[in-house]
Amino acid sequence: MEPATLSLVVAALIIIPLLAAGVHIGPTLGLAGVVGSIVFTGSWSAGFGLPLIQSLDVASSYTLMVIPLFIAMGTIAGHTGITSDLFAAFYRWIGRVPGGIAVATIGTCAGMASITGSSLAVSAAMSKIALPELRRYRYDDSLSLGSIAMGGTVAIMIPPSITLVLFAIFAEQSVGQMLIAGVLPGLSTALLYILLIIGRCWLTPALGPAGPRFSWRDRWASMPSVIPFFAVVLAIILGILFGVWTPTESAAVGLLVVLALGVARRRLTWSVLFAALVDAVLISASVMMVVIGSLIFGNFIALNGFSQILTDWIVALDLQPFVLFAVLFLVYLVLGTMMEATSILALTVPLVLPIVYHVGWHPVWFGVVLVSLMEVAAVTPPVGLNLFMVKAAVPEVQLSTIYLGSAPFWCMNFLVIFGLYQWPQIALYLPLLMIQ
Repeated sequence: MEPATLSLVVAALIIIPLLAAGVHIGPTLGLAGVVGSIVFTGSWSAGFGLPLIQSLDVASSYTLMVIPLFIAMGTIAGHTGITSDLFAAFYRWIGRVPGGIAVATIGTCAGMASITGSSLAVSAAMSKIALPELRRYRYDDSLSLGSIAMGGTVAIMIPPSITLVLFAIFAEQSVGQMLIAGVLPGLSTALLYILLIIGRCWLTPALGPAGPRFSWRDRWASMPSVIPFFAVVLAIILGILFGVWTPTESAAVGLLVVLALGVARRRLTWSVLFAALVDAVLISASVMMVVIGSLIFGNFIALNGFSQILTDWIVALDLQPFVLFAVLFLVYLVLGTMMEATSILALTVPLVLPIVYHVGWHPVWFGVVLVSLMEVAAVTPPVGLNLFMVKAAVPEVQLSTIYLGSAPFWCMNFLVIFGLYQWPQIALYLPLLMIQ
């Protein structure tokens, strides 16, 4: 067996039993990447050097600084009641529909996406805020956890999305246009999630009964508490769009705004701040472990030429545009089971972009399509980071329950993706207005 194939087989034989045994995904992928690299190159140093190199790269990466900053912003917002107030407002206004509490969860996730820009931070926060309420009204655990995991992925699309920014950097596109391009597809995805929940709970009420009924007075009373939320949104999104600061700087500014709001509302005590920062450190450490392991595995995949082989094969086929679109769709679904979004973008965008230009597709449009696929990758086993984030927040739940709860939502992403193919203006309308 040739080294490339043998190394892939060995990596798979490491990943599958370790994941089945419940080993953390980060060390699992890291070990598979190290051993796979040794098998492929025949060099021990080539394999054992990867953890050191990737750990140093992650620790010193300016771009990856957004992860702990946005997670800290999310945890502080949660501890000071900003995200809880947002959930309470959605809960009072739309909680009465079938599956209303799960619907409110999706709405809150979309709102939080404008604060954090991190799908992991959103899923972690909503696991603590929404899950107790969902369980209090006896919602099906699969539906509840699937709503939280998939609702968090909306942050990948709605600005400020680091994933969109990374695509803009790799593809040499305007960051502002990429961020604006994600607005309508992101909101459309959230709306489809909501319609799916309502439809399923209407057909099977036991999945998620309607929440309590609130008076109009109670509904309007929930609005003033969410007004400060818009200050954070404006500080982050407008700052990025008008070039006032970079995404990393916007994360720091957003964190400062959240801190200021907590102080102004007298909800940020030293004990609250300490608890929020402890949560942020624990979550960030867990996420960074996954990122490092995933990057090690991604480097192994690049080293043995798997990504290059896939790309060369697609180019040689000379397919019709829709068939090529469908092939890329399937390829990225496969890659999403092996690598996290950053690795996929870094490895494939420079290779696939010439194909995009050759076919005549708009690169901004393609970026939105690709990021929508990354939403699916975030909840696709065995590397779906959002799945493991929810699992970390609710350790007593089996991963299979979260997988099964997330799966129906994937169909909504597929509708958005093929809708974008049929009507590219969904993604391009607002960016083209910016150009004009």
